[in-house]
Amino acid sequence: MGHHILFLLLISCTYASEWFTTMPSSMETTSGYEYVTDNSDTHVSCNDTDTEFPSLTVVVDTSGSMSYYLYQLQNVAKDLVTRLDSSTKVARQYTLMEFNDPNVGPLQVSCSPTDFFNSIYFLSAQSGNDCPELAMAGLLQALKATPAGSVVILITDASAKDYYDTDTVNQIFSLLDSLKVKVFIFAGYCDSMYGYDYKVYKDIATRSYGLVFQASYSTSYIADLLYFYMQVPINSTTRLYSFDTDWTYWWYSDSFSVPSNLTSLIVSISGPNSNWYFYNSFGITQHFTTFFSDAWGTVLYLERPPSGVWSFTVYTYSAFSIRIEGYKGFTFNTSSLCSRCDSNALCKKDVIDFTCVCKDGFSGDGYSCYDIDECNAYTWQNPCSSYSYCLNTFGSYECVCYSGFQLQNKTCVDIDECSSPDLNNCDPNAVCTNYYGSYSCYCPTGFYGDGYRCEVDECTKDVCGFGRECIKYYGSHNCSDPCLSYTTLNEPTRSTSYHLYYYDYWYYGRSDYYLNGWYSFTGSGGSQMADYCPSQGSCYTMFPMWLQGTHPEPSDGIVNGTICTSYYDTCCQWTSSVKIKACPGGIYVYKFGYAIQYYSGYCTDPSTVPDSCLCADNEECREVDGHYGCYCKDDGGSVGDLQPELSCGAQEIKATFQKCDLEKHNLNTKNVHLLDSYCTGFNDFNSTNIITVVSILKNGVCGNELVNNGTHVIFKNTILLSSAELVGGVDELAINISCVYPLDMQLSLETALKPFSSSEVVVVEGTGKLQVTMAIYKDSTYTSPYEGSQVTLTSKTNLYIGVILKLGGSSQYSVQITNCYAAASVNSTPKYDIIKNSCPTKQDNSIKVTGNGESSSPRFSIQLFGYVQNLNSVYLYCSIHVCNGTCAPSCGGARALIATDTVSSDATLGLGPINKQVDPTTSPPTAGAYSKVASLAMVLVFLSGTLLFAV
Repeated sequence: MGHHILFLLLISCTYASEWFTTMPSSMETTSGYEYVTDNSDTHVSCNDTDTEFPSLTVVVDTSGSMSYYLYQLQNVAKDLVTRLDSSTKVARQYTLMEFNDPNVGPLQVSCSPTDFFNSIYFLSAQSGNDCPELAMAGLLQALKATPAGSVVILITDASAKDYYDTDTVNQIFSLLDSLKVKVFIFAGYCDSMYGYDYKVYKDIATRSYGLVFQASYSTSYIADLLYFYMQVPINSTTRLYSFDTDWTYWWYSDSFSVPSNLTSLIVSISGPNSNWYFYNSFGITQHFTTFFSDAWGTVLYLERPPSGVWSFTVYTYSAFSIRIEGYKGFTFNTSSLCSRCDSNALCKKDVIDFTCVCKDGFSGDGYSCYDIDECNAYTWQNPCSSYSYCLNTFGSYECVCYSGFQLQNKTCVDIDECSSPDLNNCDPNAVCTNYYGSYSCYCPTGFYGDGYRCEVDECTKDVCGFGRECIKYYGSHNCSDPCLSYTTLNEPTRSTSYHLYYYDYWYYGRSDYYLNGWYSFTGSGGSQMADYCPSQGSCYTMFPMWLQGTHPEPSDGIVNGTICTSYYDTCCQWTSSVKIKACPGGIYVYKFGYAIQYYSGYCTDPSTVPDSCLCADNEECREVDGHYGCYCKDDGGSVGDLQPELSCGAQEIKATFQKCDLEKHNLNTKNVHLLDSYCTGFNDFNSTNIITVVSILKNGVCGNELVNNGTHVIFKNTILLSSAELVGGVDELAINISCVYPLDMQLSLETALKPFSSSEVVVVEGTGKLQVTMAIYKDSTYTSPYEGSQVTLTSKTNLYIGVILKLGGSSQYSVQITNCYAAASVNSTPKYDIIKNSCPTKQDNSIKVTGNGESSSPRFSIQLFGYVQNLNSVYLYCSIHVCNGTCAPSCGGARALIATDTVSSDATLGLGPINKQVDPTTSPPTAGAYSKVASLAMVLVFLSGTLLFAV
C-alpha cells in the first residue's frame, strides 16, 4: 500500500447565519457521484486512476457558524480544481463528507473535479446547538471511503465532541497507520487549546506525521498546500524528524540525519512565521526555497541535500511543530510525463522531478493553460504607451492608438484633423480648430449651430424689429417681447440697505448662480438693480452683484449692460454681460446668464420701492395724497414716549423701533442713526416694518463712549432722528442709550483702544471659534492691559501676563501654559525660562503662576528685568495647550506631569518688545532697546470636532 497524505482543515461553532442555499434535490442524481449515508466502507472505482499520485477527500463541518469558512473553502476548491490535472490526465477520486451535530453525512464520491467543486459550492451552514461537533465520527467515515494515498481535508472551527469515544479514535489511528496518511489540521477550539477535546487533533497530527494549524488565521494558501502534496508521488518520502511543543521557546536547536541520494528535503512547519536556520554536516548554512508561507504555517524544500548529520535553530515567539522528510523521486518516463502538458506549456524539472509550466502569455498549472489578459488592470499593468489602449490576443496583446492618433514608429502621434475635410466632420461653413488628439468645430458670426451643422442666423440681421428679442432654433427663429414674459423676484433682503451686522460672523447667504433668463424685481427690497457698489455683507449674499452704468429709457429698447461682482474691498472684481429693457409701468427686466461666482446675488436699490401695503399688526393700509401706505393705527402718545427696544449683547448693542411709531410722530424712517452718521438704521430681516440700528461693542465705534468705574464698563451712545418734513434731515430728536457690563478680564481686553496683546485662534469644527489671547497687564487685578506698541518696565516692576480662552460656554475647557521664556528674539540665545514643562522655573523666586490647566484664564507674574539682567529689550514667547476638562500639571516633584487630554497641539504666542527703563546715569542702551514696532508671533491651528473630544 502506498504512502497516503491526509489533510484535515477543522473549523465550526453554531451562531452564524446561513450564507448559501442548500443543495437542490436534483444534485442527488448528478453524473459521476455516488451518495452514501450509512457507515459502510465505500469506494468508487475511477478506472483510469493514476496510482502514482494521491486522490482528494474533504471532510467538512456544516454547523451554523461555518458560513465564512464554507465561503473560504469554495474559493480554495475553485483555485485547486483549476490547477489540478483534468480527468483525461491524472485520474483521482474526490470524496466529500459532511458532519454536524447530531448528524454525520451524507458521503459523496466522484471521479470528476468539476462535480466535486459544484458539490462544495452547494454546501450550506445550518443548525447545531453547541460548540463541539462530531469531528471524530465524520473523519472515521471519510477514512473508510478514502482510497490509499489520498489527501484528506477535515474542516471545523470547534473542538471534537466525541474525543472520549475510544473505539472511534482507535479505529482512526488504525486507519492512519495502515494507510500511512499525513494529517494537516486547521482547528478552532471551544474552551481551551490545552483540553483533551482539542489535544486529540494534535495526537492525530503527530501519529500521521502531519501538523495542526489555528483556524482563526488566513486560509488563502490552503490551495497551495494541497497542490504541493497532491503532486508528491505516493511512497516517495522518508520521515526524518518530528517535534511538537505547546510552549513558547525563544530559541530551540536540534539535529537530524539526512541519508544519501535524496532528490530534495521537505520541511513543513506550523505556527507563526519565525526565523529558521539549517546547517549541513559541515556547519554550512543551507538556504531553502519557500514553496509558500502564511501566518499559520510554512513549507520549505531544498534540492539535492548533502548527506550527514544536520542541525537547525529556530527563533520564535509561539508554540510550533516541525516535520522533516526526505524525498527520493522515481525514474520517470519524462516523455510520457511531459506529454500530459498543455499545448501552451513547457515541461520543466522541479522538486518532484518534473512539472508543466505555462508559456509566456498563459497561466494555469501547466496541464491546463489559459490565456492571460494582459490588458486587465487587475492582472497586469497596462503595457501600452500613452494615447493608446491595450487589445488582448491569444497568448499576447496589441496596442491600438486612440481616436485622433495614429501609429508611427511604435508611438501614437496626433492627427491634424483640420488639415483635410476628409479627416473631420465640420460643416463647410464652420471653422475647424485642431487639438492634441482631437479637434473642434464652431460656426462663425452670422451662422447658428454647433459647428457640425451651421445655418444662417436670422437673429443677426434684426429681423424682429425694435425692442423684441430674437431667439434662433435650427430651421427657424422666434421673436418675443421680454416685457410680456419674465420671472419676478421679490425678496426684501436683496436691498442694499440690508446688512448682517454680526461681528466676525462668516456666512454664505443667497446664491443666484443658477438664474438664467429674463427677470424683474418687485417688493419692499426695490424694483431696480442697484447701479452703485454695495457694501460687503449687504443684499444677504457673500458677493453682491450690481449694474455698472445707468438703466435705459423705454425708447432705448433692449440694451447690453455690465454686471459687476463685488469682492470685499474691490467693487468690480468680476464682470459679466446682461441685457436690460425698460417696460411700461416703470418695470425693468434683466436677462441674466449664469453668475461667475456661486455665492453671489443680485442687489436692488431700496430707493426704488414702489407703493405697497405690507403692513404690520399695529399698522393699517390707507390712501394718503393719492398713494396707499402703512400707517400706525393708534395716533395717541407724545414723542417723549418714543423708546426703542434695547438689546445689550456680548458683541453688539442693538436698538429697534416699530416703523409706524416713527411715522406717527412724523419722523424720517430713512434717517435714523447713531452719533456717527455712518451707523444708520435698516429694515430688519423678514420684517420691513421694524427699523434697527446696531453698534459693535468697541470704544469709539459708531460714536460709542466708554466709561470705566473700576467694577463695570458702560457703553453710551445717542440715537438721532429727524423730522420727515425737514429737507436735509436736520436732527431734532435724540434718544440716549447705554449698556452696563461687569468688568472682567475678557471685557477689559475688548475695551482697550489698542490692547497690547497677541492672539491664538483655534477653530473647532462644529463648535464655532475658540480664541486664546495673551496680554500684558499693569497690575495684579488683571483689568488694565497695556496699550500701544511696546511696554517699558523698571528692574523692580512686576510684569503681569494673562491668557484668556474666549468661547461661549467655554467652561468645559482649560488652558495650560506649557513653556514660556524671554529672549532677545525667537531664535536667539540665551533663553530665560519662566515656565518649563508647565511649571514655574526654580531659577527665580518672583515667578507666580495661578490657574494653569485649571481654568480658561491662567495668569503669571514675574519681576522680569530683575530676572533678565543682561538685556534691555526682550520678547516673551509662550506655548499653550487647550484641554477638554482640566489638565493641571503636578509641580511638586522634580518635573511636571504633562497633560494627556489636550484639545490643541502646542501653539506659540509672542509679545514684545518689552523694554527696560535704563538709569540715565548708566551707559546708553543698545539701538534695539527702544524698538517702536510690535512684533507679534501668531499661529493658526485648525482642529476637527473629533479631535476636540479625543482623550
